[in-house]
Amino acid sequence: MRKILLLSLLIFSVTLRAEEFKILFVNTESIKIGKRSCVAGDVFSDSEKIYWKDTKQAMKVISLASHKQYIFVKEDFKHRKMKSAKDFIMKNNRLSTRGSGSLTSVRAQLGGMIYWLNPTLVTLDYELDDNEFFFFQIGDRTLALEMDGSQLILDERIWGDGDRMPIEADLYIEYADGEKELVSSGVLIIPLPDVLRKKR
Repeated sequence: MRKILLLSLLIFSVTLRAEEFKILFVNTESIKIGKRSCVAGDVFSDSEKIYWKDTKQAMKVISLASHKQYIFVKEDFKHRKMKSAKDFIMKNNRLSTRGSGSLTSVRAQLGGMIYWLNPTLVTLDYELDDNEFFFFQIGDRTLALEMDGSQLILDERIWGDGDRMPIEADLYIEYADGEKELVSSGVLIIPLPDVLRKKR
């Protein structure tokens, strides 16, 4: 009985441990997190409050524990009533449990909209078999997408020869036998500015 209690306490303490994130990029000079003004390269805890300024203010971060990349955007945090990275991860994890490891979970994780900073990595709870791949259908253009482990890579090729404007794309999977299946339609991809101009 005592061993079970100690094991339960150990598991509970591990789940309470703060996750740390490293800022890879921020499109403003700095961003206030907790009591500090942070820039690219700084590390912060998932429980620290993020103080946003501009609606399009955004940062790309990487979890030091899982090595997954995320894009945090003020507009998304405000809309979903999130204050910290912990809020973001908890809401995303709730989404990804629906049909875990299936194409249903991929639909949930995309959520119909992706904020884009070059490149953007989208973590999917889905493992591709050999000779399978995801691709975007953007108008009459087809774009095969690469994976980095469990993360879908969205680089600047998604814009083709056009300007970076919001676009809609349909995500498909192509199986090894050549059969194609629609995974998610009308995914809105919104490019974020690399640098925000200061307001006068």
